[in-house]
Amino acid sequence: MSQAKTVGWTGRGEPLEDPALIRQTMEDLRQLEAEFSIKVDGAQTLPYTSWVHSIDLKKGQLHLKLIRPLPHELAVGASFVMLFSAGDQRFEAPCIFQGREAYLLYRFTIPVLMATCDRRRHRRFPFRPREKAYVVVQDASVPGHGISGPLVNLCQGGLAFRVDRVMRLNDHLRITPGLGFFDRGKSFPMVKIRDLPNLPVFSARGVLTHSMERGGEIILGLQFGEFKEAELREIQLVLTIRENLQRAGSGPSGEGPRDPGPKRPPAAAKGPATRVSPAGSQTPDALRRLGRRSTRLVLAMAPGTDRDQVSQALRGGGFQRLEQADSLMQALADIRAEPTASTPLLVVETLAQDGFSMAGIRELQQELGASCELPVALITRGDAFAPSEDPLIRPMPWPVGGDLAWLPYWDDLAGLD
Repeated sequence: MSQAKTVGWTGRGEPLEDPALIRQTMEDLRQLEAEFSIKVDGAQTLPYTSWVHSIDLKKGQLHLKLIRPLPHELAVGASFVMLFSAGDQRFEAPCIFQGREAYLLYRFTIPVLMATCDRRRHRRFPFRPREKAYVVVQDASVPGHGISGPLVNLCQGGLAFRVDRVMRLNDHLRITPGLGFFDRGKSFPMVKIRDLPNLPVFSARGVLTHSMERGGEIILGLQFGEFKEAELREIQLVLTIRENLQRAGSGPSGEGPRDPGPKRPPAAAKGPATRVSPAGSQTPDALRRLGRRSTRLVLAMAPGTDRDQVSQALRGGGFQRLEQADSLMQALADIRAEPTASTPLLVVETLAQDGFSMAGIRELQQELGASCELPVALITRGDAFAPSEDPLIRPMPWPVGGDLAWLPYWDDLAGLD
């Protein structure tokens, strides 16, 4: 049995071998729809964000839904490690890849043991690059350095962020430090997080607790200093909104595979949405509409009636930041010319497209890097669209004004679902 490969695995803490407790822990993860990471055991590849879709006790298998696909060449029997929180502790547990079930849905063995890997008092909430939450910190040394990068996760006790830029404050010279530059215990009297939900800027103090290199990128973990009463209320409100949004379904859900047919009726056809904010001021539908208005779209289509109708349908669906390019080559050039602008959702008509090139799209995606995802919607009038294995390049339904059945698919590609 492939499960035997986990024998002798101990993780970083004392291994716990209690089948009933482990099964209950997996069931708790499923019911809470909690996001957690899985990674290939012993490899330096980036972890995969996942959640438990279902559990098959008879076969001893977990069905995990991922936000990006596993490599097609991955062999059945590959060893993975799950990293998840349960109660006030964080655990890691070995599992074995068993195969693909459906689009972004994979089978793994239920772990036979798990071990504690650290002790955190607060639940952490992951943030993805597309959400644009950004961290800026300043150290206390002279002449002083400013460090900035996208937020990776957040809890009441601290945060983790990816280092994108380190700059000397006296002459604004950008430097490229190694891990040795980030000493544990370094004080940061100024910590700012920008563009959190319902909070444009959050300010605090912090201390560096750990630094690590992951896939060629440096991740820093900070512990917050003591909060003032107003700061504590602000961070608690942000985390409460985050938790309620996950439970309300704007995060991972326990739905089946997304490929066969529509996910759900369009939001406009529903009644009032469930309240998820303590103040009752935000709902999943309201946040989704706000996300559409804030999403930048670049439409690559030849001028004419079709482009006018697609533009009108997209704006009618709520996408207001719409830019137009007469060809795919022009659209790629415009995006490449503005590297500091927000990464758009690129909309391409695949037929009647002079010089259409999937290679050009993939080349630009590689230039932008993993931190700046470039989602691409491929549309063709009159043809049924098919699901894609690539979560960032997908055939999509043609936008039609007045009939918003296409809209949930576009929300999903834009990262609003």
